[in-house]
Amino acid sequence: MIRRSLLTAVLVIVGSVVLAPKTMAQTVDVPFTGSVNGACTFGQVTPGKLGLNQPTSPTALAGGFSGGVFGQVSVSCNQPARVSISQPQQTGGPAFTPMFSAGHINSPVGSTDSNSGSPLPLPTGGSVPLSVDMIVDKGSPLVPGNYSYITTLTIVP
Repeated sequence: MIRRSLLTAVLVIVGSVVLAPKTMAQTVDVPFTGSVNGACTFGQVTPGKLGLNQPTSPTALAGGFSGGVFGQVSVSCNQPARVSISQPQQTGGPAFTPMFSAGHINSPVGSTDSNSGSPLPLPTGGSVPLSVDMIVDKGSPLVPGNYSYITTLTIVP
């Protein structure tokens, strides 16, 4: 009887092993996605200073005239982009309507102005220094006062 029980136990164990489903290794891929957006950033702005086209009875103001200084800013892009400049906008001083005005950008890769309508292409990678100038010409003598203007730089991908 013990022999029969032992034989039955062995047959049950062997049968379980033979009939048990085999475990198989399985794999699965876990996908990831991500985007790197193009971006351009301006560095710190150094304001310009307006000079006079002539010391007595000046009619025009510009950074490139005697006593003036160009504004400075750098730009860095990780994608191809273009930069443009607006017409100067008066923010202070005796108001007048200029007979001529323009904003101007100089860089190591070229130049453009607000009147050309042609944005300046910017290289990707690294920082590109931009020198910014502007001119307003009244066409007649300017009234004494402290004049201030802004020009706006716009980057378009």
